[in-house]
Amino acid sequence: MHIKSNKITIQSYLDFAQLLKEYRGSHEENRTFALKHQSSFKTEASLLLRWASQHAFRVTDTKTSSQFFNHSNSFNNLLGFLSLLLGLLSGLGLLSYSGEEPINIIYYLFFVMFLPLGSMGLTLISMFTHKNIFSIFTLFFPLHWFEKILGNFSFKSKRDFIQSHFSFELQKWMFLYRLQLFSLLFSVGLLLALVFIVISQDIAFSWSTTLEVSTIEFYNFLNLIALPWSWITPSALPSLELVEISQHYRLGEVLNSNMINHAEKLGGWWKYLAMTTLFYAIILRVGLWFLTRFYCNKILRKDFFNLDGVAIVLREFKTPYVSTESIVEEKHLEVKVESKVQIKEKVEIDYEHIIAWNFSYDELILANDSKEIKGLHFHTVGGSHSFNEDEEITRSVNKIVLLYVKSWEPPTMDFIDFLELLIENNSVEKIEVFPLGTTAKYYESSTKELSIWKRKIEGLNAQKVWVIDAK
Repeated sequence: MHIKSNKITIQSYLDFAQLLKEYRGSHEENRTFALKHQSSFKTEASLLLRWASQHAFRVTDTKTSSQFFNHSNSFNNLLGFLSLLLGLLSGLGLLSYSGEEPINIIYYLFFVMFLPLGSMGLTLISMFTHKNIFSIFTLFFPLHWFEKILGNFSFKSKRDFIQSHFSFELQKWMFLYRLQLFSLLFSVGLLLALVFIVISQDIAFSWSTTLEVSTIEFYNFLNLIALPWSWITPSALPSLELVEISQHYRLGEVLNSNMINHAEKLGGWWKYLAMTTLFYAIILRVGLWFLTRFYCNKILRKDFFNLDGVAIVLREFKTPYVSTESIVEEKHLEVKVESKVQIKEKVEIDYEHIIAWNFSYDELILANDSKEIKGLHFHTVGGSHSFNEDEEITRSVNKIVLLYVKSWEPPTMDFIDFLELLIENNSVEKIEVFPLGTTAKYYESSTKELSIWKRKIEGLNAQKVWVIDAK
């Protein structure tokens, strides 16, 4: 499973939902992750997707997104091909020319302007309708019937998958988004058919209608249609003369002599038809396609944050890993011995250098967050680090140094050697040793553990060293 860390997609949505069902992490792990990556990923979405990508290996079952795209790609490819083919065949049929009778441009305008505008208008209305009304509107779209027919056969599993994994609102916008894409392919097929016919044949166009429309009225109507694009290609506009000679009165099977005498001019309509197709059937559809895509992504983002478990993970990202209640320890009879070690009961907020002995960097930043301590420079020493590396750090620090140690681990000679090197650094003014308990106890140290560290530090007899015993 691979989840991109910059954008919410259908794939990342499905994969993230699948991951949350199997793994959500602990507060400690999630807070540590957020502290490490919050500077690199500014938005909640990018941080969540990066978290999902890091834990993707925890999902061992077949990816939900793979199941979806296995069906979706083949289904959409088939419908896309059929839409393009249907547009091409429709265009060839509308522009079929035998040489005996010109092609009526009104038929073609119906498919490249009136029909697309009606479809887009219905789409815009559908965008703002509720579930029941939208279900009625879908009956007017051929895509609904294509999906219903194909859904009853080999693509039934895709339909069932969508209904079970996506909200109705998201399903709605996914449908409208696909509708624009397939309608666009249909219109591209119409335009290709026009270009092919014009290149391969010498055809003649005309206009004819039973309605009482004068030449001037039809000319003005054509100019009104061309208003959005006429300023780009004014040469594509038909002249009044062309409109007059193109009017066809069908009386039996005979063409009027005026059309026959001007047959060479009747092919000039193709530029007007091509520009009308390009603007109304393609450019406007592309704009609506982007609009539905925008809203589809918006709803997808909304559903992403509504996934079960997202709110918990986000809260753990933002909430410092601290105990909300005091940890009650079992009290033992103690023999108090006077101690000469320097004790500090309150930790500072800011330090120049913070050093963690035998801690990882992740553990260091989580401890800082839990104790609300800030530092300018962070260092991890001990453990897998070499003595030379640790020695280099002792020489690089100065002023007041906060030194984290694990309270449950008794001081070793390696640690004492490291501490002595710090003490010998004249640039270091003060060393505050802070014994931390386990994360399970929210870093609270027991009295016994602290007494061990106090006795060991006391033996050094160093005026620079203090032990923090913060309650």
